[in-house]
Amino acid sequence: MKLQERMQIGMFEGSIIPTIVKIGLPILIGNLLNYVYLIVDTYYIAMLDPSSPALLSGTGLLFPLIFVFEAIASSLAVGLSAVTGRLIGERKFEECKSLGISGVLMALLLGIPFIIICYTFGPDLIQLLAGSELSPEAATYGLQFLYSLAPGLIFMILLQVYGGILLGEGLTYVLAIAFMLMTVLNIILDPILIFVLKMGVAGAGLSTTISLCVALLYVIRFIQKGKARIPLTFSLSRFNGTIVKEIIRIGLPQFLMTVSIYVIAVVYNKIITTTFSENAMSAWTLTGRFDQILIIPIIAVAGATTVFVAQNYGRNQLERIKKALNVNLGFVMIMSTVIAVIYVFVAPWLFSKFTLIPEVVELATKQVLIISFTFGCMAITWVIGSFFQATGKPMPAVIILYIRVIIIIALGVYFIYVQKMGLNGIFISVAIGNVLSLPLSFFWIKRHLKSIKFESVLEN
Repeated sequence: MKLQERMQIGMFEGSIIPTIVKIGLPILIGNLLNYVYLIVDTYYIAMLDPSSPALLSGTGLLFPLIFVFEAIASSLAVGLSAVTGRLIGERKFEECKSLGISGVLMALLLGIPFIIICYTFGPDLIQLLAGSELSPEAATYGLQFLYSLAPGLIFMILLQVYGGILLGEGLTYVLAIAFMLMTVLNIILDPILIFVLKMGVAGAGLSTTISLCVALLYVIRFIQKGKARIPLTFSLSRFNGTIVKEIIRIGLPQFLMTVSIYVIAVVYNKIITTTFSENAMSAWTLTGRFDQILIIPIIAVAGATTVFVAQNYGRNQLERIKKALNVNLGFVMIMSTVIAVIYVFVAPWLFSKFTLIPEVVELATKQVLIISFTFGCMAITWVIGSFFQATGKPMPAVIILYIRVIIIIALGVYFIYVQKMGLNGIFISVAIGNVLSLPLSFFWIKRHLKSIKFESVLEN
């Protein structure tokens, strides 16, 4: 029996947990490898001059901008995975053939203008993100990193498009392999381009671009071989406006949800660079990279929730998806708590491997201690949001997350400028925002579960 056939049997009947693990584990592995890639990049960039905060603070400025682009890409992936899963659940396999060309056209329309903006307004973007307090050296590093990484952004969004379709099919292991290729290649290329060819920060960006291209080619080749249920087609005759509208209807809220996280990063980047020291910005950047380890289980379980709920919703198995929600919420909370304990324990040792500046290690460790245990609350909110998306009702998740953003930023500004709490005010505001989003999420999902009913993709 083929893997897809075994997966489909577990999807619609039998125990939920084994199917969630089969879907979620490759997502977990893929994102763990992506996390390793981020850490490797951070390490090699820092090793150019471990005594200088300019390298991490300069390249760190770009991550909110890059994450916004990733938000665009992930919004397409979520929209495609939800629509794919529901179409498969409804057994509308002919309509599935429209997903490839529709996703690619959307990716190009969104991605190409973004890349043009990066090259045309690069210095202005750096100035906008940094303000006037960042050193010229750090700003130069940021610009070099932007120019070398920008070509890879188009590969990133196309990889997310095809990845979203495969995710909707439940073929998550393909994405794990693609991320493995990307990570291994990046680990090989980083020292060669950065140190051997003496490209510095630009070498780190270029190695990422090349690695993303290879990962995309692997996914395309997998689909071309006919191993996926949904074929790869570039025929414009397959373009389906109704399906595109549904992808946008689900994907746009996902974009807003993802951006809500990076709005916090952008605002606090600005506050830290203009109000505090460059060491503070370096610590904020370093901790932000390692925080990805707490987001990994959230992404994995949320992705598994989207696939499982979307396909069972398409099959009109409403009681099964309600049960799956309860299982996933408990799973993600346990994982987040265990990882937070480990994170707090190893933080001082871990950060000292990336910087020789004691103040940076101290500030980064304090941030972990205050915030990390509240990530479980954010994880539950994220999984609930995936449930809303998979059932075609994404807006409640958007509203909940933006209430969280407002709470975090409002409290942060109050703690910093009124209570004079310094960086502690930022850390505490994030923790409070994470915790307060939990009861609101539970209240809204409880109402949704009472009124949920099946609606076909093509009827929306």
